[in-house]
Amino acid sequence: MSDKKIYLCGFMASGKTTVGKALSKKLNIDYVDTDELLVETYGLGIPAIFEKYGEDYFRDLEYDIAKKTANMKGGVVSTGGGMLTFDRNGEVLQKSGIIICLVRDFDSIYREIKSDKNRPLAQTKTKDELKEMYESRILKYQKYADYIVGNDGSVDDCVKKIMSIIDES
Repeated sequence: MSDKKIYLCGFMASGKTTVGKALSKKLNIDYVDTDELLVETYGLGIPAIFEKYGEDYFRDLEYDIAKKTANMKGGVVSTGGGMLTFDRNGEVLQKSGIIICLVRDFDSIYREIKSDKNRPLAQTKTKDELKEMYESRILKYQKYADYIVGNDGSVDDCVKKIMSIIDES
């Protein structure tokens, strides 16, 4: 397991970062957030990249980050909400680790993302548009996910579910 990675994917606000940090602490392995790595690598915030260069450019940078994480030693990696909606990213990540899709009730997600200014897509779409995006993305995440884990309880509950999956694999 030490050279494998545990990738967490899921919609915006599904708990990837919170659960990822808790899981890495529990396993005593490194933690990486692909959005944070992208900002650190390219020196621009995600809203600024979207505004200045557009979503397509951002997705190309995201693909570079997917390849970068695939070449890292083991750890827990939280992916951006859109990363696994692109086959090229899913294919890269699938080869280098276990992919776990975190799912959460849409209404809980919506309440959280609507007030977060760091989520450019959440700021420009209606609730119905976001729900449609949520439903289509879930199918894409599941295409690459090795496991699907519900995250409507506590962080500890979610970490325990993932730990039991890891112990069995």
